[in-house]
Amino acid sequence: MPNSTAAPMVMAFGITIAASSVVMHVAFAAVGVLIAAIGLVFWIRHLSPGAGVHLEEWVPADQRPQPVQVAAAGVLSIKEGMPGHRLRVPAEIHPYSAGIKGGLIAGVCMAATAVLYGILSGHGIWYPVNLLAAMVLPGFEQMTDQEFDAFHLSALIAGIVIHVTTSLIVGLFFGIILPMCPRWPLLWGGVVAPLLWSGFIYGFMGVLNPQMNERVDWPWFFLSQFVFGATIGFVVMRTEKVQIQQVLQGESRTDADPSNSDSSS
Repeated sequence: MPNSTAAPMVMAFGITIAASSVVMHVAFAAVGVLIAAIGLVFWIRHLSPGAGVHLEEWVPADQRPQPVQVAAAGVLSIKEGMPGHRLRVPAEIHPYSAGIKGGLIAGVCMAATAVLYGILSGHGIWYPVNLLAAMVLPGFEQMTDQEFDAFHLSALIAGIVIHVTTSLIVGLFFGIILPMCPRWPLLWGGVVAPLLWSGFIYGFMGVLNPQMNERVDWPWFFLSQFVFGATIGFVVMRTEKVQIQQVLQGESRTDADPSNSDSSS
């Protein structure tokens, strides 16, 4: 029988990453080619004689598994702590409001980090706001450095709208996804997720708006994303959990009729 291998998937993933360099960054081509080469090497080794197969013990016909007999039967309801079941439904989750709250608090922390950058860099506190507003307001990419450091009411309004809206959406998304992440939600929220979307923005910024790409201080940008993600993760994980709707409905049925706990669904 052939052995299972992930080599074709690894190679396909590498080719996909390399192809994305056309619209992102040349660094994606180098990484993608390396991953594809590793997948190809392992795939060739897997196909070599004797390497990609394993021997199955011969089983007499009378000892082989018999055809499955079709029968009409109910399905038992999933219960908490049911042994041997591969599905684990959490009895409690963090409320969606925790993600919205975390997004607002993280947005304030991220704004404070941006203001600190403006002060330390000498550009002033309005520079980060103008950078954010330049994503949607025309004409900002042609401004001089002095104009970019100055206060602009339109940029302030646009920056606040973009920042608050994005913080709420990302916070709600984190509130739903983070409890599903294995083991260390803070690691996923504060490191992995910011690293992924920061790299995505970095790759696309050079293509979509090269002039703005030169104005962004990327180390400070990455730092602000880490602050944002870690704050959301901390707020969400500190929020008291609530029971999911299925558990509440199950408790109501159990209270009404104890025999329902063993009935089929």
